Amino acid sequence: MYDINEVSELTGVSKVTIYKKIKKLKELEPFIVRKDDKTYILEDGLKLIKEQLTVNKKVNLEVESETVIEGISTELTINKELINLLTEQLKEKDIQLKEKDKQIAELHKLIENSQILLKEEQKKSEQQLYLAEHFEEVDNKLQDLREKMDQKRHEKKSFFKIFSK
Repeated sequence: MYDINEVSELTGVSKVTIYKKIKKLKELEPFIVRKDDKTYILEDGLKLIKEQLTVNKKVNLEVESETVIEGISTELTINKELINLLTEQLKEKDIQLKEKDKQIAELHKLIENSQILLKEEQKKSEQQLYLAEHFEEVDNKLQDLREKMDQKRHEKKSFFKIFSK
């Protein structure tokens, strides 16, 4: 015969658990002896409790295994959904990048055209400066010619004045 403390130590569960087993298991009643306000369990009762605990442990392990498998399955489903979402986002980013590349290429063309136009405008302004300088030079020569001609006329008039007197 074993008292509740000994049964608890032999099975590795608490005294409360042993008392619960005694109340739950009807087939355990023939193996229970009460003496001096103490409860004792016979050898066959101890075996029955151990078997019951083993069965409970197996059931608990199966339930835990199923729970873990369900948890893993749920995690896998969530991970697949997350992967699919991220894949879709990457595809969208690729599309946006291609569009940005097109926009950048167009901007490069616009910049090149602007540079070409700027160079042409610079050439035109250089030509205008050259023409302005050339016209100024021609103007100066014409003025010099007028002055020389005026001077010659004046000399002629002076010359004729001398002879006319």
